[in-house]
Amino acid sequence: MSTSTAWSLQDMQPASSAVLRRGSEHAFVVNMPDNPREQGIVGFTPQLSELIDDAWPILWHLLDRQGLSRSLPVYLFYVNPRERIEDNATRLLALMTSLSGKQAVCVPLSTSHAAILHSLRMVLPELRKLRLSGTHWLYIGDSANRRPLEAMARDCRMPFAFHALY
Repeated sequence: MSTSTAWSLQDMQPASSAVLRRGSEHAFVVNMPDNPREQGIVGFTPQLSELIDDAWPILWHLLDRQGLSRSLPVYLFYVNPRERIEDNATRLLALMTSLSGKQAVCVPLSTSHAAILHSLRMVLPELRKLRLSGTHWLYIGDSANRRPLEAMARDCRMPFAFHALY
């Protein structure tokens, strides 16, 4: 049994996240909207739910295609377009720091694929210092962002996989 399968869900769950279960699969949704004054609806907003619905089957297909175990902890990181890029980047860095030296899968989600790119770019210097070779960066989205995201993942020694979302 690998270390990742021996941990409980609580051991793998970041403080500000929710566990999403569908059938036998589960993932942690990180950076959910949580400020009702500034953002209106909080939690699983219709927009976030739709993003997850669209990505969910592709995510598991991509894991299988990459030969990755479905028992790896999966983190769906929501880049919230209603928040400043700096705030999203800070939360992304916190998640990636918590994953340093661990086996995991990180999947960024957003209606703004440019926001994903800029959030990662903003924390790239710090990510280079982390041990992320066991953290797989799976990007499901705009093919225009594939090469820059792949280059940044490679720069951080993160395995990268891509699937277009049309």
